[in-house]
Amino acid sequence: MNPLAWIGDAYPTHCLTLGRGLAGRDLLLRLGVGSTEMFQPRDEDEANEFVWAGMEDYWNWGAARAGEAGGWAYVLEPASIWGSLSERLKAASSGTELICCSYADAMVAYWRDRVLLAQFETTSPRQRSGQEPDILEEPMRRVGLWDSAPAGLRHAGLDLLHELTGVALSQEETASALTGKLPAMGLGPEAMPEDSSAPTPAARPADAAGGPVGMLPAPRLADSAKSAPGQWRKRTKA
Repeated sequence: MNPLAWIGDAYPTHCLTLGRGLAGRDLLLRLGVGSTEMFQPRDEDEANEFVWAGMEDYWNWGAARAGEAGGWAYVLEPASIWGSLSERLKAASSGTELICCSYADAMVAYWRDRVLLAQFETTSPRQRSGQEPDILEEPMRRVGLWDSAPAGLRHAGLDLLHELTGVALSQEETASALTGKLPAMGLGPEAMPEDSSAPTPAARPADAAGGPVGMLPAPRLADSAKSAPGQWRKRTKA
């Protein structure tokens, strides 16, 4: 059984980024989390409250949890996909390799030293792009993702990440992991001019759903996730 599959079950929208030979804190920094925007949750309630806060302020930031496993750093977003932005993955892959799986568009991207080697949607794995689109041929074949839509595969992207890296994560360890605010698209380092003294880019116009024009609305939790014990709880005041 894939030890990453629980991510897809627990979080309807999520993003998992793995970086070889890095520390979790380093990968957070590379993806755009400021050093002053990180903290260690005291308990599960505080960790989940932070995820809720990110969902409520989705178009500004998302909660990201980070650590290390099996020689790789991980950054897990339980309710956003801001770490999957190509500009961020390109910068973060400098001097190493990264593989990212985001579930909203079901995209997998594999980067090495600022070069996109392969990228595809798990629903249409034949349509691959990148400089070496077939580089993941063997692990894709082993998880049933090579040349056809993965019938019956529930979490195909997460299956591929585990097959390729061997990384295993538990829900308990990620809930207590180093946590930070990952800026939304257009608000991270990819949007900053080289002159750091220049003003921060203006926010994009919002549509009726509260998100930037032309973009999907912010993710919402599935009913099952809302009711699952220990997940997505808000601490109630006495």
